[in-house]
Amino acid sequence: MSFTPPRTMLLSTPTLLLGVALMQLALSSNLNSLHGIAYMSVTTDNLTASTQFYTQVLGGMLVPELAFTFSGDSHYYRMFQKEILDARTQGVNPAELGVPDIRNHGTYEVRGNFIVFDNDILQLVEFVEKSSSKVFDIRDRRTSQCYIAAPIVCFWVKDDVDFNHYIAELEKRSHDLGFDQVKVNRPVTVHNEAERLAVPENQLGITFDSGDFDGLSMAFFKGPRGEQLELNRITKSYKYNLGKNYCRRQGVTTAFLDNHPDNRWKKAAGVSGQLYGMFEFATRTDDLSKSVNFYTQVLGSEELPKPLVGVNLRGDAVENMLFQKELLDAASWGVDPRSIGVPNTTLAGSDRSDLKFNMFDNHVIKTVEYTAGKSLSDPKFNPRYNWSSPAYINNMHVAFLVDDNIDLNNFLHDTELKAATNKFPEFKVNRAIDVPTLGASVPSSQYSAEFTDGPLKGFNYVFAKGPAGEQLSFVQFKGPAAAKLKSALVRYSAVSTAFKETNPWDRKEYDKYCSKYSSNPVIG
Repeated sequence: MSFTPPRTMLLSTPTLLLGVALMQLALSSNLNSLHGIAYMSVTTDNLTASTQFYTQVLGGMLVPELAFTFSGDSHYYRMFQKEILDARTQGVNPAELGVPDIRNHGTYEVRGNFIVFDNDILQLVEFVEKSSSKVFDIRDRRTSQCYIAAPIVCFWVKDDVDFNHYIAELEKRSHDLGFDQVKVNRPVTVHNEAERLAVPENQLGITFDSGDFDGLSMAFFKGPRGEQLELNRITKSYKYNLGKNYCRRQGVTTAFLDNHPDNRWKKAAGVSGQLYGMFEFATRTDDLSKSVNFYTQVLGSEELPKPLVGVNLRGDAVENMLFQKELLDAASWGVDPRSIGVPNTTLAGSDRSDLKFNMFDNHVIKTVEYTAGKSLSDPKFNPRYNWSSPAYINNMHVAFLVDDNIDLNNFLHDTELKAATNKFPEFKVNRAIDVPTLGASVPSSQYSAEFTDGPLKGFNYVFAKGPAGEQLSFVQFKGPAAAKLKSALVRYSAVSTAFKETNPWDRKEYDKYCSKYSSNPVIG
Protein backbone atom coordinates (compact mmCIF):
# COMPACT_ATOMS: atom_id res chain seq x y z
CA MET A 1 0.00 0.00 0.00
CA SER A 2 1.31 3.45 -0.86
CA PHE A 3 -0.07 6.96 -0.55
CA THR A 4 0.18 9.73 -3.15
CA PRO A 5 -0.62 13.21 -1.76
CA PRO A 6 -3.38 15.13 -3.61
CA ARG A 7 -2.07 17.58 -6.21
CA THR A 8 -4.42 20.45 -5.41
CA MET A 9 -3.09 23.22 -3.18
CA LEU A 10 -6.53 24.24 -1.89
CA LEU A 11 -7.25 21.64 0.77
CA SER A 12 -9.59 21.97 3.70
CA THR A 13 -8.31 21.21 7.18
CA PRO A 14 -10.30 17.94 7.43
CA THR A 15 -8.93 16.88 4.05
CA LEU A 16 -5.39 17.65 5.18
CA LEU A 17 -5.89 15.69 8.38
CA LEU A 18 -7.34 12.78 6.45
CA GLY A 19 -4.38 12.86 4.07
CA VAL A 20 -1.90 12.84 6.94
CA ALA A 21 -3.77 9.98 8.62
CA LEU A 22 -3.80 7.94 5.41
CA MET A 23 -0.10 8.54 4.87
CA GLN A 24 0.67 7.47 8.44
CA LEU A 25 -1.48 4.38 7.98
CA ALA A 26 0.32 3.51 4.76
CA LEU A 27 3.75 3.97 6.33
CA SER A 28 2.73 1.94 9.37
CA SER A 29 1.40 -0.85 7.17
CA ASN A 30 4.59 -1.11 5.16
CA LEU A 31 7.09 -0.48 7.92
CA ASN A 32 5.61 -3.16 10.18
CA SER A 33 6.42 -5.68 7.47
CA LEU A 34 9.95 -6.66 8.49
CA HIS A 35 10.54 -10.25 9.59
CA GLY A 36 13.71 -9.41 11.45
CA ILE A 37 17.09 -10.25 9.97
CA ALA A 38 17.05 -12.20 6.70
CA TYR A 39 20.77 -12.87 6.75
CA MET A 40 24.18 -11.45 7.52
CA SER A 41 26.54 -11.18 4.57
CA VAL A 42 30.32 -11.64 4.47
CA THR A 43 32.51 -10.61 1.54
CA THR A 44 35.19 -13.23 1.03
CA ASP A 45 38.19 -13.78 -1.21
CA ASN A 46 37.62 -17.55 -1.25
CA LEU A 47 34.01 -18.69 -1.44
CA THR A 48 34.88 -22.37 -1.24
CA ALA A 49 37.05 -22.03 1.88
CA SER A 50 34.59 -19.74 3.64
CA THR A 51 31.74 -22.12 2.92
CA GLN A 52 33.78 -24.97 4.36
CA PHE A 53 34.51 -23.04 7.57
CA TYR A 54 30.92 -22.05 8.28
CA THR A 55 29.59 -25.53 7.55
CA GLN A 56 32.29 -27.92 8.74
CA VAL A 57 33.54 -25.85 11.70
CA LEU A 58 30.45 -23.96 12.86
CA GLY A 59 27.83 -26.50 11.79
CA GLY A 60 25.80 -24.48 9.31
CA MET A 61 24.04 -26.03 6.30
CA LEU A 62 24.80 -25.00 2.74
CA VAL A 63 21.71 -24.37 0.60
CA PRO A 64 22.95 -25.49 -2.85
CA GLU A 65 19.66 -24.67 -4.57
CA LEU A 66 20.22 -20.99 -3.73
CA ALA A 67 23.88 -20.80 -4.87
CA PHE A 68 24.10 -17.88 -7.27
CA THR A 69 26.10 -16.09 -9.93
CA PHE A 70 24.90 -12.80 -11.39
CA SER A 71 25.94 -9.48 -12.87
CA GLY A 72 24.26 -6.56 -14.62
CA ASP A 73 23.66 -2.83 -14.59
CA SER A 74 20.89 -3.04 -11.98
CA HIS A 75 23.16 -4.89 -9.54
CA TYR A 76 26.01 -2.44 -10.16
CA TYR A 77 23.91 0.50 -9.05
CA ARG A 78 21.96 -1.26 -6.29
CA MET A 79 25.18 -2.39 -4.60
CA PHE A 80 27.57 0.48 -5.22
CA GLN A 81 25.65 3.65 -6.02
CA LYS A 82 27.15 5.72 -3.21
CA GLU A 83 30.69 4.68 -4.14
CA ILE A 84 30.06 5.27 -7.86
CA LEU A 85 28.85 8.81 -7.14
CA ASP A 86 31.79 9.38 -4.79
CA ALA A 87 34.15 8.32 -7.58
CA ARG A 88 32.56 10.80 -9.98
CA THR A 89 32.92 13.58 -7.45
CA GLN A 90 36.59 12.71 -6.93
CA GLY A 91 37.25 12.16 -10.62
CA VAL A 92 38.58 8.62 -10.16
CA ASN A 93 37.77 5.18 -11.50
CA PRO A 94 35.15 3.53 -9.23
CA ALA A 95 37.50 0.53 -8.91
CA GLU A 96 39.81 2.75 -6.83
CA LEU A 97 36.99 3.07 -4.30
CA GLY A 98 36.36 -0.65 -4.19
CA VAL A 99 33.78 -1.02 -6.95
CA PRO A 100 34.15 -4.04 -9.26
CA ASP A 101 32.61 -3.53 -12.70
CA ILE A 102 29.68 -5.97 -12.57
CA ARG A 103 27.69 -4.16 -15.28
CA ASN A 104 26.22 -5.98 -18.28
CA HIS A 105 29.43 -5.67 -20.24
CA GLY A 106 31.74 -5.41 -17.24
CA THR A 107 34.55 -7.74 -16.32
CA TYR A 108 33.28 -8.99 -12.93
CA GLU A 109 30.36 -10.96 -11.55
CA VAL A 110 28.98 -11.79 -8.11
CA ARG A 111 29.05 -15.34 -6.77
CA GLY A 112 27.70 -16.56 -3.48
CA ASN A 113 26.17 -19.12 -1.14
CA PHE A 114 23.60 -19.13 1.63
CA ILE A 115 24.30 -21.08 4.83
CA VAL A 116 21.52 -21.76 7.34
CA PHE A 117 21.97 -21.62 11.11
CA ASP A 118 19.33 -22.01 13.84
CA ASN A 119 17.81 -18.55 13.70
CA ASP A 120 19.50 -16.81 10.79
CA ILE A 121 21.36 -17.28 7.54
CA LEU A 122 24.87 -16.32 6.54
CA GLN A 123 25.39 -15.14 2.98
CA LEU A 124 28.89 -15.46 1.53
CA VAL A 125 29.77 -13.38 -1.54
CA GLU A 126 32.83 -12.91 -3.71
CA PHE A 127 33.41 -10.65 -6.70
CA VAL A 128 35.36 -12.43 -9.44
CA GLU A 129 36.48 -11.85 -13.01
CA LYS A 130 34.15 -13.52 -15.48
CA SER A 131 37.00 -14.80 -17.62
CA SER A 132 39.42 -16.07 -15.01
CA SER A 133 37.54 -16.28 -11.68
CA LYS A 134 40.26 -14.05 -10.20
CA VAL A 135 38.92 -12.36 -7.08
CA PHE A 136 38.44 -8.60 -6.93
CA ASP A 137 40.90 -8.35 -4.06
CA ILE A 138 40.69 -5.03 -2.26
CA ARG A 139 41.23 -4.91 1.48
CA ASP A 140 42.56 -2.84 4.36
CA ARG A 141 45.24 -4.13 6.69
CA ARG A 142 43.58 -2.28 9.57
CA THR A 143 41.18 -4.71 11.22
CA SER A 144 40.05 -2.97 14.41
CA GLN A 145 36.37 -3.27 15.24
CA CYS A 146 36.55 0.30 16.54
CA TYR A 147 36.41 1.90 13.07
CA ILE A 148 33.10 3.62 12.41
CA ALA A 149 30.65 1.21 10.73
CA ALA A 150 32.94 -1.79 11.37
CA PRO A 151 30.74 -4.92 11.64
CA ILE A 152 30.80 -8.02 13.85
CA VAL A 153 28.82 -11.25 13.59
CA CYS A 154 28.25 -12.98 16.94
CA PHE A 155 27.45 -16.69 17.32
CA TRP A 156 25.50 -18.05 20.30
CA VAL A 157 27.18 -21.02 22.05
CA LYS A 158 24.88 -23.57 23.70
CA ASP A 159 24.29 -23.46 27.46
CA ASP A 160 25.57 -26.97 28.16
CA VAL A 161 28.97 -26.46 26.50
CA ASP A 162 31.99 -25.42 28.55
CA PHE A 163 32.87 -22.05 27.01
CA ASN A 164 36.64 -22.30 27.37
CA HIS A 165 36.64 -25.83 25.97
CA TYR A 166 34.49 -24.62 23.07
CA ILE A 167 37.15 -22.02 22.19
CA ALA A 168 39.90 -24.64 22.30
CA GLU A 169 37.91 -27.02 20.10
CA LEU A 170 37.00 -24.24 17.65
CA GLU A 171 40.66 -23.41 17.15
CA LYS A 172 41.67 -27.07 16.91
CA ARG A 173 39.05 -27.97 14.31
CA SER A 174 39.78 -24.80 12.34
CA HIS A 175 43.49 -25.55 12.22
CA ASP A 176 42.87 -29.22 11.39
CA LEU A 177 40.98 -28.04 8.31
CA GLY A 178 43.67 -25.53 7.34
CA PHE A 179 42.11 -22.34 8.74
CA ASP A 180 45.24 -21.18 10.52
CA GLN A 181 44.05 -17.56 10.65
CA VAL A 182 41.34 -18.46 13.17
CA LYS A 183 42.95 -17.36 16.44
CA VAL A 184 40.74 -16.42 19.35
CA ASN A 185 42.00 -13.45 21.36
CA ARG A 186 43.03 -14.12 24.96
CA PRO A 187 41.90 -11.98 27.91
CA VAL A 188 45.49 -11.77 29.17
CA THR A 189 48.36 -9.79 27.72
CA VAL A 190 50.55 -11.71 25.28
CA HIS A 191 53.40 -10.52 23.12
CA ASN A 192 53.51 -13.19 20.44
CA GLU A 193 51.80 -16.31 19.12
CA ALA A 194 53.76 -18.63 21.41
CA GLU A 195 52.48 -16.78 24.47
CA ARG A 196 48.93 -16.81 23.12
CA LEU A 197 49.06 -20.57 22.64
CA ALA A 198 50.48 -21.05 26.13
CA VAL A 199 47.44 -19.55 27.87
CA PRO A 200 45.70 -22.38 29.82
CA GLU A 201 42.37 -23.60 28.49
CA ASN A 202 40.48 -22.40 31.56
CA GLN A 203 41.52 -18.81 30.76
CA LEU A 204 40.60 -18.60 27.08
CA GLY A 205 37.35 -16.64 27.36
CA ILE A 206 35.75 -14.04 29.60
CA THR A 207 32.80 -14.97 31.82
CA PHE A 208 30.97 -12.43 33.99
CA ASP A 209 29.70 -13.89 37.27
CA SER A 210 28.12 -10.78 38.78
CA GLY A 211 26.58 -7.45 37.82
CA ASP A 212 24.47 -6.67 34.78
CA PHE A 213 26.35 -9.18 32.59
CA ASP A 214 26.05 -12.05 35.10
CA GLY A 215 26.07 -15.27 33.08
CA LEU A 216 27.52 -13.83 29.86
CA SER A 217 30.66 -15.34 28.34
CA MET A 218 32.39 -13.73 25.37
CA ALA A 219 35.32 -14.16 23.03
CA PHE A 220 36.45 -12.40 19.84
CA PHE A 221 38.38 -13.70 16.85
CA LYS A 222 38.89 -13.25 13.14
CA GLY A 223 37.21 -15.64 10.74
CA PRO A 224 39.02 -17.57 8.01
CA ARG A 225 39.29 -14.59 5.65
CA GLY A 226 39.78 -11.98 8.40
CA GLU A 227 36.16 -11.10 9.17
CA GLN A 228 35.41 -10.06 12.76
CA LEU A 229 33.50 -12.71 14.70
CA GLU A 230 32.35 -13.03 18.29
CA LEU A 231 31.18 -15.87 20.54
CA ASN A 232 28.64 -15.50 23.36
CA ARG A 233 27.37 -18.05 25.84
CA ILE A 234 24.37 -16.76 27.78
CA THR A 235 23.17 -18.19 31.11
CA LYS A 236 21.91 -17.17 34.58
CA SER A 237 20.44 -13.69 35.07
CA TYR A 238 21.63 -12.43 31.69
CA LYS A 239 19.66 -15.17 29.94
CA TYR A 240 16.63 -14.51 32.16
CA ASN A 241 16.58 -10.82 31.26
CA LEU A 242 17.15 -11.57 27.59
CA GLY A 243 14.44 -14.25 27.57
CA LYS A 244 11.96 -11.84 29.09
CA ASN A 245 12.40 -9.53 26.15
CA TYR A 246 12.29 -12.34 23.57
CA CYS A 247 8.97 -13.45 25.05
CA ARG A 248 7.55 -9.94 25.13
CA ARG A 249 8.62 -9.29 21.54
CA GLN A 250 7.68 -12.82 20.42
CA GLY A 251 11.15 -13.23 18.95
CA VAL A 252 12.52 -16.59 17.87
CA THR A 253 15.62 -18.48 18.93
CA THR A 254 16.26 -22.16 19.66
CA ALA A 255 17.95 -21.16 22.94
CA PHE A 256 14.53 -21.03 24.62
CA LEU A 257 13.11 -24.24 23.12
CA ASP A 258 13.09 -27.50 25.07
CA ASN A 259 14.45 -30.57 23.29
CA HIS A 260 15.20 -28.82 20.03
CA PRO A 261 16.74 -31.38 17.63
CA ASP A 262 20.51 -31.38 17.31
CA ASN A 263 20.69 -31.87 13.56
CA ARG A 264 23.27 -33.80 11.58
CA TRP A 265 25.16 -30.70 10.42
CA LYS A 266 25.87 -29.63 13.99
CA LYS A 267 26.82 -33.15 15.00
CA ALA A 268 29.20 -33.49 12.07
CA ALA A 269 31.04 -30.31 13.15
CA GLY A 270 31.60 -31.66 16.65
CA VAL A 271 31.93 -29.34 19.66
CA SER A 272 32.40 -26.25 17.47
CA GLY A 273 28.99 -26.89 15.90
CA GLN A 274 27.18 -26.64 19.24
CA LEU A 275 25.47 -23.33 18.60
CA TYR A 276 22.00 -21.81 18.87
CA GLY A 277 22.77 -19.82 15.73
CA MET A 278 23.44 -16.11 15.97
CA PHE A 279 22.99 -13.70 18.86
CA GLU A 280 23.76 -10.37 17.24
CA PHE A 281 25.05 -8.28 14.41
CA ALA A 282 27.17 -5.49 15.88
CA THR A 283 28.19 -2.23 14.29
CA ARG A 284 30.31 0.69 15.42
CA THR A 285 28.54 4.04 15.58
CA ASP A 286 29.66 7.64 16.04
CA ASP A 287 26.41 8.51 17.86
CA LEU A 288 24.88 5.82 20.06
CA SER A 289 21.54 7.53 20.69
CA LYS A 290 21.06 8.39 17.04
CA SER A 291 21.75 4.85 15.87
CA VAL A 292 19.43 3.34 18.46
CA ASN A 293 16.70 5.76 17.44
CA PHE A 294 17.14 4.89 13.77
CA TYR A 295 16.62 1.19 14.36
CA THR A 296 13.63 1.77 16.65
CA GLN A 297 11.89 4.70 14.99
CA VAL A 298 12.52 3.77 11.37
CA LEU A 299 12.92 -0.02 11.28
CA GLY A 300 10.69 -0.97 14.19
CA SER A 301 13.09 -2.71 16.57
CA GLU A 302 12.82 -2.50 20.35
CA GLU A 303 15.61 -1.02 22.42
CA LEU A 304 16.41 -3.51 25.16
CA PRO A 305 16.24 -1.93 28.61
CA LYS A 306 18.65 -2.14 31.51
CA PRO A 307 20.37 -4.35 32.53
CA LEU A 308 20.80 -5.38 28.86
CA VAL A 309 23.08 -2.46 28.09
CA GLY A 310 26.81 -1.90 28.34
CA VAL A 311 27.91 1.15 30.30
CA ASN A 312 31.54 2.25 30.65
CA LEU A 313 32.98 -1.07 29.51
CA ARG A 314 36.64 -1.04 30.43
CA GLY A 315 39.33 -3.25 31.88
CA ASP A 316 42.51 -5.03 30.86
CA ALA A 317 40.79 -8.34 30.11
CA VAL A 318 38.18 -6.63 27.92
CA GLU A 319 40.85 -4.62 26.10
CA ASN A 320 42.86 -7.76 25.32
CA MET A 321 39.82 -9.74 24.23
CA LEU A 322 38.57 -7.03 21.89
CA PHE A 323 41.84 -5.87 20.36
CA GLN A 324 44.60 -8.41 20.95
CA LYS A 325 45.17 -9.11 17.27
CA GLU A 326 45.45 -5.37 16.56
CA LEU A 327 47.74 -4.77 19.55
CA LEU A 328 50.09 -7.42 18.18
CA ASP A 329 49.80 -5.86 14.71
CA ALA A 330 50.74 -2.45 16.10
CA ALA A 331 53.82 -3.89 17.83
CA SER A 332 54.83 -5.73 14.65
CA TRP A 333 54.33 -2.66 12.45
CA GLY A 334 55.98 -0.29 14.92
CA VAL A 335 52.98 2.05 15.18
CA ASP A 336 50.87 3.51 17.97
CA PRO A 337 47.82 1.21 18.48
CA ARG A 338 45.60 4.29 18.47
CA SER A 339 46.69 5.05 14.90
CA ILE A 340 45.10 1.78 13.74
CA GLY A 341 41.85 2.19 15.64
CA VAL A 342 42.63 0.78 19.08
CA PRO A 343 41.38 2.80 22.05
CA ASN A 344 42.91 2.42 25.49
CA THR A 345 40.12 0.97 27.60
CA THR A 346 42.44 -0.70 30.12
CA LEU A 347 41.94 0.17 33.77
CA ALA A 348 44.86 2.60 33.48
CA GLY A 349 43.63 3.95 30.14
CA SER A 350 41.67 7.06 29.33
CA ASP A 351 38.90 5.70 27.04
CA ARG A 352 35.55 3.97 27.52
CA SER A 353 32.93 2.12 25.49
CA ASP A 354 29.16 1.93 25.74
CA LEU A 355 26.66 -0.19 23.87
CA LYS A 356 22.96 -0.84 23.40
CA PHE A 357 20.87 -3.58 21.81
CA ASN A 358 18.05 -3.24 19.28
CA MET A 359 15.93 -6.37 19.11
CA PHE A 360 14.35 -7.63 15.91
CA ASP A 361 12.36 -10.84 15.38
CA ASN A 362 15.27 -13.27 15.55
CA HIS A 363 18.19 -11.47 17.16
CA VAL A 364 19.65 -8.12 18.09
CA ILE A 365 21.66 -5.42 16.42
CA LYS A 366 24.26 -4.04 18.82
CA THR A 367 25.56 -0.51 18.38
CA VAL A 368 28.81 0.45 20.10
CA GLU A 369 30.29 3.87 20.86
CA TYR A 370 33.78 4.77 22.13
CA THR A 371 34.66 7.93 24.04
CA ALA A 372 38.15 9.45 24.17
CA GLY A 373 37.83 9.99 27.89
CA LYS A 374 36.19 8.32 30.87
CA SER A 375 33.09 10.52 30.77
CA LEU A 376 30.37 10.38 28.11
CA SER A 377 30.68 14.14 27.80
CA ASP A 378 34.26 13.78 26.56
CA PRO A 379 34.99 13.83 22.82
CA LYS A 380 34.29 10.62 20.93
CA PHE A 381 36.98 8.31 19.63
CA ASN A 382 35.80 7.93 16.03
CA PRO A 383 38.45 6.59 13.65
CA ARG A 384 37.13 6.15 10.11
CA TYR A 385 38.05 4.24 7.01
CA ASN A 386 38.34 6.17 3.75
CA TRP A 387 36.19 3.58 1.99
CA SER A 388 32.62 2.31 2.23
CA SER A 389 32.29 -0.33 -0.49
CA PRO A 390 30.68 -3.67 0.40
CA ALA A 391 33.17 -5.35 -1.97
CA TYR A 392 36.07 -4.90 0.46
CA ILE A 393 37.27 -8.28 1.67
CA ASN A 394 36.03 -9.05 5.21
CA ASN A 395 33.24 -6.46 4.99
CA MET A 396 29.91 -7.59 6.38
CA HIS A 397 26.39 -6.26 6.33
CA VAL A 398 22.97 -7.06 7.73
CA ALA A 399 19.97 -7.74 5.45
CA PHE A 400 16.42 -7.12 6.67
CA LEU A 401 13.67 -9.47 5.50
CA VAL A 402 10.64 -7.71 4.03
CA ASP A 403 7.27 -9.49 4.01
CA ASP A 404 6.56 -11.06 0.63
CA ASN A 405 2.97 -9.75 0.66
CA ILE A 406 3.91 -6.12 0.14
CA ASP A 407 5.55 -4.21 -2.68
CA LEU A 408 9.26 -3.93 -1.90
CA ASN A 409 9.68 -0.72 -3.87
CA ASN A 410 6.87 1.01 -1.97
CA PHE A 411 8.42 -0.23 1.25
CA LEU A 412 11.79 1.28 0.32
CA HIS A 413 10.19 4.59 -0.65
CA ASP A 414 8.26 4.71 2.62
CA THR A 415 11.32 3.80 4.66
CA GLU A 416 13.27 6.70 3.17
CA LEU A 417 10.36 9.01 3.87
CA LYS A 418 10.05 7.85 7.45
CA ALA A 419 13.80 8.23 7.95
CA ALA A 420 13.68 11.81 6.68
CA THR A 421 10.66 12.57 8.86
CA ASN A 422 12.53 11.27 11.90
CA LYS A 423 15.61 13.36 11.09
CA PHE A 424 17.80 10.71 9.47
CA PRO A 425 18.37 12.45 6.12
CA GLU A 426 21.64 10.57 5.54
CA PHE A 427 19.71 7.31 5.10
CA LYS A 428 19.41 6.85 1.34
CA VAL A 429 18.53 3.66 -0.47
CA ASN A 430 20.46 2.92 -3.65
CA ARG A 431 18.47 2.84 -6.90
CA ALA A 432 18.50 0.16 -9.59
CA ILE A 433 19.37 2.76 -12.21
CA ASP A 434 22.04 5.41 -12.63
CA VAL A 435 21.17 8.69 -10.89
CA PRO A 436 22.98 12.06 -10.56
CA THR A 437 22.78 12.19 -6.76
CA LEU A 438 22.33 9.68 -3.97
CA GLY A 439 18.65 9.29 -3.17
CA ALA A 440 17.51 11.08 -6.33
CA SER A 441 13.79 10.96 -6.97
CA VAL A 442 12.85 8.12 -9.32
CA PRO A 443 9.66 6.13 -9.91
CA SER A 444 9.30 3.55 -7.16
CA SER A 445 9.60 0.76 -9.73
CA GLN A 446 13.24 1.74 -10.24
CA TYR A 447 14.35 1.09 -6.66
CA SER A 448 14.89 -2.60 -7.28
CA ALA A 449 14.39 -5.43 -9.78
CA GLU A 450 13.29 -8.93 -8.83
CA PHE A 451 15.18 -11.91 -10.24
CA THR A 452 13.02 -13.45 -12.98
CA ASP A 453 15.08 -16.57 -13.67
CA GLY A 454 17.94 -18.67 -12.31
CA PRO A 455 18.38 -20.05 -8.78
CA LEU A 456 17.33 -16.73 -7.21
CA LYS A 457 14.07 -16.38 -9.15
CA GLY A 458 11.68 -14.44 -6.91
CA PHE A 459 14.48 -12.85 -4.83
CA ASN A 460 14.95 -9.09 -4.65
CA TYR A 461 17.27 -6.75 -2.79
CA VAL A 462 18.70 -3.26 -2.56
CA PHE A 463 21.56 -1.77 -0.51
CA ALA A 464 21.63 1.31 1.72
CA LYS A 465 23.83 2.93 4.35
CA GLY A 466 22.72 3.33 7.95
CA PRO A 467 23.06 6.49 10.05
CA ALA A 468 26.75 5.86 10.83
CA GLY A 469 27.52 4.65 7.31
CA GLU A 470 27.04 0.97 8.15
CA GLN A 471 26.11 -1.26 5.24
CA LEU A 472 22.48 -2.44 5.19
CA SER A 473 20.26 -4.16 2.68
CA PHE A 474 16.56 -4.93 2.37
CA VAL A 475 15.60 -8.21 0.77
CA GLN A 476 12.54 -10.17 -0.20
CA PHE A 477 12.02 -13.84 -1.04
CA LYS A 478 8.98 -14.59 -3.20
CA GLY A 479 7.83 -17.46 -5.39
CA PRO A 480 10.53 -20.09 -6.08
CA ALA A 481 13.11 -18.30 -3.89
CA ALA A 482 10.71 -18.28 -0.94
CA ALA A 483 9.93 -21.97 -1.44
CA LYS A 484 13.64 -22.81 -1.45
CA LEU A 485 14.26 -20.71 1.64
CA LYS A 486 11.40 -22.29 3.57
CA SER A 487 12.48 -25.79 2.55
CA ALA A 488 16.04 -25.11 3.73
CA LEU A 489 14.88 -23.71 7.09
CA VAL A 490 12.65 -26.72 7.68
CA ARG A 491 15.44 -29.12 6.66
CA TYR A 492 17.78 -27.62 9.27
CA SER A 493 15.01 -27.26 11.92
CA ALA A 494 15.67 -23.51 11.95
CA VAL A 495 13.30 -20.93 13.40
CA SER A 496 11.99 -17.83 11.63
CA THR A 497 8.90 -15.63 11.70
CA ALA A 498 8.87 -15.58 7.89
CA PHE A 499 6.85 -18.78 7.55
CA LYS A 500 4.20 -20.48 9.65
CA GLU A 501 6.10 -23.76 9.35
CA THR A 502 9.22 -22.23 10.94
CA ASN A 503 7.63 -20.06 13.63
CA PRO A 504 7.48 -21.80 17.04
CA TRP A 505 5.00 -19.20 18.29
CA ASP A 506 2.41 -20.58 15.88
CA ARG A 507 2.82 -23.97 17.54
CA LYS A 508 2.88 -22.52 21.08
CA GLU A 509 6.36 -23.95 21.63
CA TYR A 510 7.50 -20.97 23.72
CA ASP A 511 4.53 -21.10 26.07
CA LYS A 512 6.32 -23.17 28.72
CA TYR A 513 9.48 -21.08 28.70
CA CYS A 514 7.64 -17.74 28.63
CA SER A 515 5.17 -18.69 31.36
CA LYS A 516 7.71 -17.49 33.94
CA TYR A 517 7.19 -13.90 32.72
CA SER A 518 4.04 -12.05 33.70
CA SER A 519 4.19 -9.24 31.13
CA ASN A 520 1.94 -9.45 28.10
CA PRO A 521 3.75 -10.31 24.86
CA VAL A 522 4.20 -7.67 22.20
CA ILE A 523 4.00 -8.93 18.65
CA GLY A 524 6.60 -7.42 16.33
